[in-house]
Amino acid sequence: MVSKILKFLNKDIANMNQAALVLAVFSVLSQLVGLFRDRFLASVVGPSASLDVYYASFRIPDFIYNAIASLFSVTVLIPFITSYIKKGNKDETERFSNSLLSVYFLGMLSVSLVVFILMPFLSHLVSPGFSLAQHSDLVLYTRVMLLSPILFGLSSLFSSFTQVKKKFLSFAIAPLLYNTGIVLGIIFLYPYLGIIGIIIGVIFGALLHVLIQVPSLLSVSHFPKFTKNIDWVIIKKVIKQSLPRTLGLSINNFMFLAMSAIASLLVVGSISVFQLSYNIQTTPLMIVGISYAVAAFPTLTRLFEENKREEFLSLIHRATRNILFFAIPCTLFFIVLRAQIVRVLLGGGVFSWNDTRLVAGALALFSISIAAQSMILLMVRGFYAQGNTKTPVKINLIGMFVTIFSTGILLSLFKWSPLFRDFIITLLRVDGVVGVSVLILPLGFSIGQITNAVMLWRKFHKINSDLPHKHNIKKTFLQTLSASIIAATGIYLLLSFISVGVDQARFLGVFLQGLLAGLFGLFIYAVILIALKNEDIFLFIETVKSRFWKQKVIVPEQADL
Repeated sequence: MVSKILKFLNKDIANMNQAALVLAVFSVLSQLVGLFRDRFLASVVGPSASLDVYYASFRIPDFIYNAIASLFSVTVLIPFITSYIKKGNKDETERFSNSLLSVYFLGMLSVSLVVFILMPFLSHLVSPGFSLAQHSDLVLYTRVMLLSPILFGLSSLFSSFTQVKKKFLSFAIAPLLYNTGIVLGIIFLYPYLGIIGIIIGVIFGALLHVLIQVPSLLSVSHFPKFTKNIDWVIIKKVIKQSLPRTLGLSINNFMFLAMSAIASLLVVGSISVFQLSYNIQTTPLMIVGISYAVAAFPTLTRLFEENKREEFLSLIHRATRNILFFAIPCTLFFIVLRAQIVRVLLGGGVFSWNDTRLVAGALALFSISIAAQSMILLMVRGFYAQGNTKTPVKINLIGMFVTIFSTGILLSLFKWSPLFRDFIITLLRVDGVVGVSVLILPLGFSIGQITNAVMLWRKFHKINSDLPHKHNIKKTFLQTLSASIIAATGIYLLLSFISVGVDQARFLGVFLQGLLAGLFGLFIYAVILIALKNEDIFLFIETVKSRFWKQKVIVPEQADL
């Protein structure tokens, strides 16, 4: 049994579409467990002061992870590891991995210790609108959560070596185990310990996230060890290469800190509404954006290393078409089915109808930028594969300012302009709902993400303007958009028809209504694309038929890395 599991984890997946589909499958499973996690939180705790504190306790640990662990992340290390593989020197590779582990662990522990001491002061920056009791809980929860960036950083470090060898399965399974740990904390610890029991589940999940990487790591490399003989020359090169990216991630995390701080100044439960709706919209983002970006990155790096620039750009365009093929219908389907999605995923227990309408409205506004968020993940990796880490951070900085600035302006308009307020309330059907102002946050977020994606795309193609464009992105966009609009219209009409004979006060009735309408929309979408002879629908069918899961397992020799 154990050997079968190890063989499964060590399976090589070389084709981009197959790798993306593998990652997508496990992303679906992980997101399903994550949705169960959020349903438990919504029904047991609900959008409240306690849940606001729980979500706020992630902000500083996430910031530390992005500021420290991202210095040695997958996207930065893969080009270095690829270079070492070409050299074929095992001793140099071992010294490199040992140096990475030692410097990372020392840096992370030092920063975490400082934050642990300063947390009573930092809590007021994270959530200025919290009460004294909430600040006290926030300090405790965040101090425990400081273990999570340490564990996630180790997991990222280990998976860098496995992904170079195209071993994506451990990486794909890790988020599933992480969410499982949180669910266990909610079910078994929350009834006795409260929110702190859930946080213990978070730490347990982060530990599982690391441990699943170990078998695949040992199959391709030695286990890194602590060393005093640190290769500071290569460490400086890694940090120099990754610093702009780390700044970019820190900027992105600072944006979430700012949004959380703004939400804490609104009505109680605003942070919870923002986070719950954001978590739902990340499902297509994880399945589409992360899957294709992660699957394409090693190949992009190799093609650029081998100076195959035309193939490099061609791969970017193929991945873009695949992303648009999935992301555009997801956006429109989420907007039309938002009420059914939220009621099925979160409805029940203490989660009220007012909460449902707020989260549904926020989900619709987040969904506007699903394609943009997916494209950002791909385009940033395109820049990194070329060794260009400065351009994305500059654009990311502009995107952050656009997000915060637009959120501030829109909040002012919402407060002082009855016309704008009535427009938002009518558009999202949230009349009579308490706390509607929180919906401005996802709107500002989407504006910033779309701006970011457009700027990245234009800059990337300006840099590579000497290369021919072999893939018609515009044609794919128009075909998928047209098919999605027609399919979404079909969903809307069918929802009205089904509602007559379905008990919408019960879970099963709402679930069947949403499921039947969604399947009907997918059928229309597929039929229209097939009628248009869209290449992407046929490529997807071929990928599913390829039976990639039965490929022969290839275990590389230890000397290869």
